[in-house]
Amino acid sequence: MTRTPDETEAQLLDCFERVCAVLEQENDLLTASKLEEVADLLPTKQKEMQALEDLLSPGDDAAPASREQQTLLTPQTEEAAKRFGALVRTNRKLLQNAIDAQNALIKLIVVDAAQETSTGYGASGQYTVNRTAPAALTLRNDV
Repeated sequence: MTRTPDETEAQLLDCFERVCAVLEQENDLLTASKLEEVADLLPTKQKEMQALEDLLSPGDDAAPASREQQTLLTPQTEEAAKRFGALVRTNRKLLQNAIDAQNALIKLIVVDAAQETSTGYGASGQYTVNRTAPAALTLRNDV
């Protein structure tokens, strides 16, 4: 069953609106550093993105899909696509910032703490390297 161009455009605008709403919510959570809530939002984001992808992907018969997609190039759909693109770019930057912050924290705790406990001055006053691995990680007191 084929849809009319108006029905398809309405569905596309609705999909864009739902995806953009999820992206805005995720961007707000990332800005507030609420990473656990971002993780909880992931299934909803995947579902909405899949619905948009399914609507935009051509079916088995590519020729009618191409004609249908041609009719979807309206000012409203172009505006929705631009908004979606801007939100995706912002989302990508915020996700990368969150990843970088977590990597820095892991490095601070694991790598730097392990290095500090493995080298230093021994009881004789000479610079030594501790050849045994520390039993547990310790936090630096200057953090």
